[in-house]
Amino acid sequence: MQSATISPSAVGVGAQKGGGPDGVSTSQKPEWVLRSQIRAVGACERSRREGLHYLEADEYANWDALVAVSPQGSLFCTSWWLEALGGEIRILGYYESGRLIAGIPLYFERRMGVKVCRMPQLTQTWGVVIEPLPGKRVNAAAHEMKILGTFARRLAEERAFIQSFHPSNQNWLPFYWNGFTQTTRFTYVIDDLQDLGRVWDGLEQNSRTKIRKAQKLGLVVKRCGPEAVFNASVQSFERQNKPVPYTREYLERLFDSARENDAGECFAAVDPEGGVHDAVLLVWDSKRTYFLAGGGDSNLRNSGGGSLLVWHCLQFAASRSRVFDFEGSMLEPIESFFRSFGATQVAYNRIMKFPAWLRAGLCLAGKM
Repeated sequence: MQSATISPSAVGVGAQKGGGPDGVSTSQKPEWVLRSQIRAVGACERSRREGLHYLEADEYANWDALVAVSPQGSLFCTSWWLEALGGEIRILGYYESGRLIAGIPLYFERRMGVKVCRMPQLTQTWGVVIEPLPGKRVNAAAHEMKILGTFARRLAEERAFIQSFHPSNQNWLPFYWNGFTQTTRFTYVIDDLQDLGRVWDGLEQNSRTKIRKAQKLGLVVKRCGPEAVFNASVQSFERQNKPVPYTREYLERLFDSARENDAGECFAAVDPEGGVHDAVLLVWDSKRTYFLAGGGDSNLRNSGGGSLLVWHCLQFAASRSRVFDFEGSMLEPIESFFRSFGATQVAYNRIMKFPAWLRAGLCLAGKM
């Protein structure tokens, strides 16, 4: 991952040669002068740990600890996920009193000759990640406004910005004050997997019928590789007359990294002849399991394999996370399929700032 801060060890050429921070030999200085210079260097280091700066690699452990406790933190923010994405990614961190208490991942690409700060593929939400803020509600709210305002002012300097914020962060007012716009997007969530009997009862009758049909046809769910998920995704996008927005290599890279971190698995609904009806890539952390990518064979859509596969995923996820996130979708046929599993609609904000001409160009190119 890339970084944009100066190494903390760079305290002066003189110090590297055995002298003091100003290059003068320490043997030529009184002790009180040396003490004052040590305090000055310490103050300089502390000042680096105040306010905003791009994180260095040695700060990623602190970042992951923040992600783990933050309501906005998710698997998509972890340092290992950011590494797997590739490309130009940075974490803009926010320090108070020498502690990392907030941050936001940033991903940069060139679009129409302009450097755009945007969301990478197969990453649902980012936004500002903030540790739980202590104190009375009124004080915590003021503190949150201060943090979000600091990020909004800095990100307003970007030529173009588009990012989806975590559903738990509904406060985008400081971004509005700084010239950003917003559109609402939706995902579907089952918010408690602990009682699978209750989850089963929450399915639409038609979904339960499809699951039983698939079982009668002899379909079973097995682990598979990411290539099966990619092939199934291609067919689903073809039905929508859309290109697949990611490559096989990209999907495989995310899968491999997730498996290495015990956070990912691929499953397929397979018939007795070995035909793959539907396939999916799941990723998870202790908070949520995500239906990250998937699709199905266009010629086998009536077998009930897709419903059987989702039911298996819900059972699998119950031992790993409390919540199951279907990852959308804004497309009407997919939305109705996810909703049929008793999932609740959850809104999240997509925050944007573009020159008008660039926004129009990206819309025409289907990049928004």
